[in-house]
Order: sequence, then C-alpha cells, then structure tokens
Amino acid sequence: MILRLSIACGLIAITVAIQALFMSAGLSALRRLEENRKYFAQRHPTVVTVTWVIYLIFPIIIDVCLWAAFYYLAKALPTFEESFYFSTVTFTTVGYGDIVLSKDWRHVATFEAVNGWIIFGWATALMMAVIQRLYFRAEPGLDRHRD
Repeated sequence: MILRLSIACGLIAITVAIQALFMSAGLSALRRLEENRKYFAQRHPTVVTVTWVIYLIFPIIIDVCLWAAFYYLAKALPTFEESFYFSTVTFTTVGYGDIVLSKDWRHVATFEAVNGWIIFGWATALMMAVIQRLYFRAEPGLDRHRD
C-alpha cells in the first residue's frame, strides 16, 4: 500500500508541474499579446477568455491520461478506455461509481480526486485573474481613486 500511495504522490507532483508549466506558458503568451497587440485583448476579451479556458483544458487532459495510464499499467482496470473513463470521473470528482477499483486500489483513487480538486481550483483562480485583467482594467485617462 505504501508503494501505491507513494506513486500517487508522485503523480500529483507530476500533474502539478504540468499545470504550472502550462499556466506559466499561457501567462507569458498573454503578456506578449498585450505587448505586441496592445488593444486586441481589450477589444476582444471574450475571444481571449474562451481561448484561455480551452487552453487550460489541455493540461487537465494530460493529467487524466497519466492517471489512466497508471491504472492500466498497474492492472487496476482491464482496459485503457475503462482506465481513462474512471480517471476522468475521479479527477473531476464526479464519481459516478459505475466503475470502481478493488479494495487494494481505492485509496489511490482518493489521491486522484484530491489532485483534481487542487488542479481545478488552481485553474479556476487563474481564469478569474485573467478575466479580471481583461474585463476590469482601468480605462485610459480614468483615475480609480477619485470619487
């Protein structure tokens, strides 16, 4: 059991690193957009927001695939399709319960659920920061501190 839980902690570390890399790259791209196409983001905040949300789905798909590969390679589930489905349901904390792990593996699934909770919370916080930046930026020439 200690080995499985250690692997689960390793998977959490890898998924957090993946998320951090994607978020860092995305924020760098957003900064470049603001520098090189100064008014694009101000004029098209919905396009930027939708692009940002779709972009943040990619590391989540990678994270789910890593967990699915672990379940499949460890023979916790018989097919990769079942592993992917189980991983998606667990990572998103939907937890339908139509596919379950054996008693030997169920503790690992709780780590994946916590991992998903952390990643989704982090992604949501970053989405909100970007949305605030796009939609609530001070208009040029306006002073926010005046009544």
